[in-house]
Amino acid sequence: MKSRLLMCALSLSSLLTMSFVQAATLEKSRLRSDKSNLDVQNNIIVYRDNVIYEHGNMTIHADSLTKQGENAGTITALGNPVKIHYVDVTGETTDIDAPKIVYRQQTGELSASGDIKIVQSSGIDALTLLGQQLTANQGVTEGFGFVLSGNPTEFRLEQPSQPAIFATADQLRSNGKDKQTELVGNVKLQQGDSNMKAAFLTYDGASKVISAGKNDSGEQRVETEFFWAQDNTTEQTSDDSEPSNETETEPEQSQQEKQ
Repeated sequence: MKSRLLMCALSLSSLLTMSFVQAATLEKSRLRSDKSNLDVQNNIIVYRDNVIYEHGNMTIHADSLTKQGENAGTITALGNPVKIHYVDVTGETTDIDAPKIVYRQQTGELSASGDIKIVQSSGIDALTLLGQQLTANQGVTEGFGFVLSGNPTEFRLEQPSQPAIFATADQLRSNGKDKQTELVGNVKLQQGDSNMKAAFLTYDGASKVISAGKNDSGEQRVETEFFWAQDNTTEQTSDDSEPSNETETEPEQSQQEKQ
């Protein structure tokens, strides 16, 4: 009898804990708009005009938003563009612009299509990524991981007192944990007068270093081109070192006068 009571107490405690966790999760989600209407039969709510959706560290601004399902359902946001703002635990921000975004509240999975722009900023440098197809997952502890595809995708890094870095690749991806962005497939990179081609490059957001990794066979072909502006200092120096004709003839004239 005592064991049954203990099991019931444990079950009740687990149920209360689950309810508390679920309630805490739901408290993090807020949705506001100027207009809304409910489709009771299909369990769909449509929000329009100045839509603002907040969930954890992420905020979505949209022209219209459709929410399907219960508290942890799926939302579809449309806008010109839809704007997402995300802040991780270190204070680094991720901003996404896209015409259409689908977000699954329960899993944190996010997808977008169309002309997509991602800007990640630490307050010192700014990384801008452009593409047409995005799959991502936002987590409070793991950061913002994503895979961005395009034809091609574009990578632009701006840092203080450094020439901007431009690159294109078939795909850009990040796991969101170690602040590394991978450039995958037909990578072409340019900084100032230097060009680089590779199959795979990695940008480390912590060390601010771009490196060429290895493929599955442990090798990778990397082509690098460097250009320097022509230096005219040598020509000027050689011109200045040539003696003038007047200096050479003066001694001859003085000797004739003596004769």
